[in-house]
Amino acid sequence: LFHVPGRLGSPRVALAASRSLCGFARGHPRPRPGEHHPPPEAEHERRRGSGDARSDVTSFLIGIARAARLRKFFFRFSASRAFTGWTFEQPIPLYPYGGYDSKFVYRADDHDDGEKTFLGRTGPLNGEDIIDVIVGEESCARFISRHLYNFFVADEPQVPAWSIEPPRDPAAIDALVAAFQESDGDMRAVMRALLNSDFFKAARFARVKSPAEFVGGAVKLADWPRMPDPAINGWSPATTAMGQKLLDSPSVEGWHTGKEWLDGGTLTERVNFAVEQMMDTSKPGVQSIVTRLGASGNALAPAEFVERCLDLSGPLEASDDTKRVLEEFASEDGPLVFGTDDERATSEARVGRMLQLIVASPEYQFA
Repeated sequence: LFHVPGRLGSPRVALAASRSLCGFARGHPRPRPGEHHPPPEAEHERRRGSGDARSDVTSFLIGIARAARLRKFFFRFSASRAFTGWTFEQPIPLYPYGGYDSKFVYRADDHDDGEKTFLGRTGPLNGEDIIDVIVGEESCARFISRHLYNFFVADEPQVPAWSIEPPRDPAAIDALVAAFQESDGDMRAVMRALLNSDFFKAARFARVKSPAEFVGGAVKLADWPRMPDPAINGWSPATTAMGQKLLDSPSVEGWHTGKEWLDGGTLTERVNFAVEQMMDTSKPGVQSIVTRLGASGNALAPAEFVERCLDLSGPLEASDDTKRVLEEFASEDGPLVFGTDDERATSEARVGRMLQLIVASPEYQFA
């Protein structure tokens, strides 16, 4: 949705004719090994007027529970016929040079121009009309607004529970819904309302980082590698071990977020990965922190040492318990000094160990 400029409903082809949604609209399944399929022409004609896959389009915009109640409109009035003729060009093969975008194709000779009825609107509807109707539904605005809140502000209950669980901040969702409807679905206006809101500015560490966010943040803190390096090959397996296989969610719903990212196994993987990034003090990110700590030339007392490292690592707002543990560690070797080369080397090692403790803290799990 965020790659579509302007109003959500106006660049309809860009939204609904993406490769994945066209796959739903076409309804052509991939044959399983050994499975017999009817001739392509017969299968295409059978699926051309069916709604077995096209109704999934609504699930992306208004939510699964609401879509389930609305699917009767697809079947009863055959509104799925509005998407006939929507397809895409076969892209250049992925290998050996990487992915290529496929182009949306509208085949007028394959489109059903007959009269259709969908949510009270009747006429020779096409796919763009169906999306216009859906975008005009309040449930669409509410569903998208709640996703935005969950991604940018604070963890919400899991999506399947939204039909029975109220929002964490109903007033915030109402404000985003109002911005959506007043702007006729202009996502720039909705995001402007979100990013300028008090509830967004007040939200700190209210979301558990996804594995992708966690790995990206730890790598950015270490600031290494800066150029392509074999170490990059370990990042995707790392997120998988943390519960998020990139580009392969368990369903079209996506991943369950929030605290469901964390259990004994995934938390161990997260801590081990982050600590590993901080172990090598020669990495540019660690060296930058060491340089900034020693820039004043003054010795840093244990409490100041901890505060500066927390600030340069996020900044992070640590709990009293976490600060007490970090200060106890910092006090073991006294003030942090950078006078001589030996003192700098010792302090550099201490900073590395401090950063390892910080990225292993509970607070580092949140964004």
